[in-house]
Amino acid sequence: MIEVCKRVKTWRREVSKVAKKETETPIEGACHVGLIFRFKRPKSHYRSNGLLKQSAPAYLIVKKNDLDKLVRSTLDALTGIAFKDDCQVTNLSATKRYCNEDEVVGADIIINEL
Repeated sequence: MIEVCKRVKTWRREVSKVAKKETETPIEGACHVGLIFRFKRPKSHYRSNGLLKQSAPAYLIVKKNDLDKLVRSTLDALTGIAFKDDCQVTNLSATKRYCNEDEVVGADIIINEL
């Protein structure tokens, strides 16, 4: 498979790098993965005084950053590090949303062995 998005390679590299620091050995059995992807709001969502407009959308619905592609690239990055193969993921929860004021762009990844 050929990746069309140029950001995928960088994303996978960053996820793998952090996972290597946080993981001692890969999980061998079934596991649950929880993912929360956080994205920066566009400037057009804010008033000139910096406050969020009432009309700003609550949910992140844009053509790029499909949730299934975010999940796939993240699980691929974790394969061989957090678990031996992504076929071990038997339970998955994933969300994409805009960052709150005090948050940075990125993802929270929680993996639990079942």
